[in-house]
This record gives sequence, C-alpha cells and structure tokens, in this order.
Amino acid sequence: MADKDVDSRDRFYEILFSMGHKVECAPNSNEVLARLQAERPYLLILAGDLPPEGGLKTLEKIRKFDHQIKVVFLTSQEPDIDTETMAHRLGVAAVVKKDFSTHFMFKAILETLKQTEKKVEDDKGLTMGKILVVDDTPEMRVTLTAFLTLKGFMVKDAASAQEALLEIKTDKPLLVLLDERMPGMDGLMALKKIKEIDSAIKVVMLTAVEDEDVMEEAMRLGALDYIIKPFDLEKLEAMILSIFINEKYKLI
Repeated sequence: MADKDVDSRDRFYEILFSMGHKVECAPNSNEVLARLQAERPYLLILAGDLPPEGGLKTLEKIRKFDHQIKVVFLTSQEPDIDTETMAHRLGVAAVVKKDFSTHFMFKAILETLKQTEKKVEDDKGLTMGKILVVDDTPEMRVTLTAFLTLKGFMVKDAASAQEALLEIKTDKPLLVLLDERMPGMDGLMALKKIKEIDSAIKVVMLTAVEDEDVMEEAMRLGALDYIIKPFDLEKLEAMILSIFINEKYKLI
C-alpha cells in the first residue's frame, strides 16, 4: 500500500490485515521501488499523488522490471479520461477514487484480489451480518444462497417482495440482494418500503436489464449499488465483502 497520507495507510493496513492479508506500507515512490526490488506482493495499491514523482511516474519505473504485479490506482478526484488511459496502458487493473465513505473503492480492490487467486486465511468476522436474497426465480435463489453460504455468509431467501418485507420485520438483515423485476410488488416499491422499515439496511439491486432511469431511481430511493444479470459470482462476493468492510469500520 503506497500512499503519502499516514491515516490512509493506517486504515488500509487495519482493514486488509483483518482479512488475513500480509500488508506492507510505503509513504513515497523511492521506498516503493526499493521494496519491490526485494519482494513481489500480489497487489499494489498505489496513490496517484505519491511523492516525489507521482503514482504514474512510479508505475512507469515499476513496469521496467515487473510487468506482472496487479495494481489498483487511487486518484484524489473522480478519475479523468487521460489518467485512466495512461494507467491502463501501464497495466493497471482498476482506477478508482480514494474514498472511504462508500464501498466502491474496496469493491475494486477486492475484485482485483480475486484475480490473484490468493486465498484469504482469516476474515475475522467480516462476514457475520445477515443477507436476504429476494428473487422470484427459484434457480437464482438457490444459486445465490448456496454460493454465499459456502463463502461463510448467513443467508435467507424470499420469493417475493411481500415475503421479504415480512422477513425483514422479524429478522433484519444487514444486506438485501433485491431483484428489480418481480410479479406483484416490484423491486423499486420493495426498496422504498425496506428503507421505511429501517433506513440502515443496505440494498443492492439485481437486474437483468441495464436501464439507467430505473437504476437512477433505485439509487435515489437508497440502493447502495446494483449488479446486472447474469453476473460473475466472484465479483458479487467482492461487492458484498466491500459493503461488510464499510459497515464493520463504519465508513458508510
């Protein structure tokens, strides 16, 4: 983890170490280059404003002797096209704004970690919250419930919005995976009612159609994120872990 800000390094260290990763931190590009000459981590989280040369210049030097290391590049603002283009030319896996107030940064980091095929040895309670899967398709409920249970999550499912609302009133989950298209009460209606019951419940919408108007409405109603069907289960796990991380460390 390479970042000039000591508080950011401390936060990254605490979170990633708690997930079972060995974490090394560096405050500047000179130290990053020296450490990478001695050992090869499976992921480098690199801040764009890293002194003294900046993240991109540092990465150019890294690529002269290491073309394999996965890199997540952090920007201080929303990444612009020029920065993204240059970063991807240098083989960056993800370019994302450094922002601890949402789950999106850690989602990008965790998705990249999944690509390394390195196994997390100990999540130390990151997955202790409950998940409710709401989908009218039995195959989808079975698939998601089986996969997430295997990954260590506590999972319940509901076949309709009405059934989900009853479940939420009796046993509130931390996260709801909510299908957007369902007979009877649709996903947006259900989302609105879930937030009325408890605004702290996190909701991720599941949708088969990428409709920007619908997704904008979902975000306005309080959805945290959405994922398009069919989706990669490993990416879904990374998204969920990022949400649980932010909840555990009170970042959202």
